[in-house]
Amino acid sequence: MEYAAIILLIIMSAFFSATETAFSSVNKIRLKHEASNGNKKATRALKIAENFDKTLTTILVGNNIVNILSTSLGTVICTELFGAKGVGIATAAMTVLILIFGEIMPKSLAKENAEKFALSFGGLLNVFIVVLTPVTFIFRGLKNLVSKLFKSGSDAPSVTEDELKYIIDEIEEEGVLEEQESDLVRSALEFDDKNVSEVLIPRVRITAVEKNDSLEHIRELFFTEQYSRMPVYEKNIDNIIGFIHERDFFKLTVSDEHADGIESIIHEVIYITEFQTVSEVLARMQKEKIHMAIIKDQYGGTYGMVTMEDLIEELLGEIYDETDEEDHSFIKISDNEYDAAADFNLREFEEKLGLPEDTIKSESYTLGGWALELFGRIPQAGDEVKDGVFTLKVLEAEENRIIRLKITVDKPDESENKDSE
Repeated sequence: MEYAAIILLIIMSAFFSATETAFSSVNKIRLKHEASNGNKKATRALKIAENFDKTLTTILVGNNIVNILSTSLGTVICTELFGAKGVGIATAAMTVLILIFGEIMPKSLAKENAEKFALSFGGLLNVFIVVLTPVTFIFRGLKNLVSKLFKSGSDAPSVTEDELKYIIDEIEEEGVLEEQESDLVRSALEFDDKNVSEVLIPRVRITAVEKNDSLEHIRELFFTEQYSRMPVYEKNIDNIIGFIHERDFFKLTVSDEHADGIESIIHEVIYITEFQTVSEVLARMQKEKIHMAIIKDQYGGTYGMVTMEDLIEELLGEIYDETDEEDHSFIKISDNEYDAAADFNLREFEEKLGLPEDTIKSESYTLGGWALELFGRIPQAGDEVKDGVFTLKVLEAEENRIIRLKITVDKPDESENKDSE
């Protein structure tokens, strides 16, 4: 009878150990999906998992009770059989039995089959949760009291953004998500962290028309630049008043109203600062149904511009149409040499090279800005500058700005040789 009782208690210990592991690691999202499809076992298991604080207290209390009882019973049996030595024998034997059959084996099995265990044993565990409520109420009260004494600030999120990115990497490796799908999720996570200053078209690259420009001149710009929209300014580019659409312009040129100029087809733009996030600006564009935003600097001048397409590309990746030319903003020459446009994003350059973010210490958002920081002046074509393992050579430049750069990354053996010299 005593032996049967010990076996039953060890089985109960295994039950509590297995349910602890199962409900702490079960996929709640999958349980919610099963519950929404009418699975009653999943509904019950989800309720237990979501109230895990009470569940864990019940499991720990129950597990301690059965372990103490089994050890005590084993000690009684061994004392009767072996006398004074029985205490030591019982302690050793019960420790091995509980560790192997009450802890290690059930927890290992439950870890590998968390959902199956949660669905199978949720009903029985629920009985123990109800029966042990008076006991667990006391322990939870003590736990809450201690938590209040040592707790600081608000509750931390269950999953941080970095942890979520790691999870995405893991499930991509497992083949659950395709690379394109995981890239989209990562872009969505990073979307709210980006300022428009990282994605804008700088002032020097803005192609715009003056409100009083001739229709012939504007037609030529639409043909040569291949843009569907162009900003319109009054007197100078620091005073952009709106934009015109290619479709509206060509309708105007064949109508009777073209003699009045383009004023009747100018659409509104919104004005923003470089410090606003891309998600904030996109939300405003959608709300006001406006496709172009002008970024103003601290003096009220034009700092740059951004279109709705630019913002959507940050989320979905580059969007090409039949008029877009092949992108030559970044060209890999060899394993350690790269030819890039000066306005190429610095963090994207790190990503292309597989480097951790902020490997390059610079306050700028572009390769050209990084180069200007290193030179301390506006360089000429052929000028070189070094920053750690990076060598930057100006391939093309104008009087007031850099156009293209060649970046060479020292190979490990090269950098070691230079250090030794």
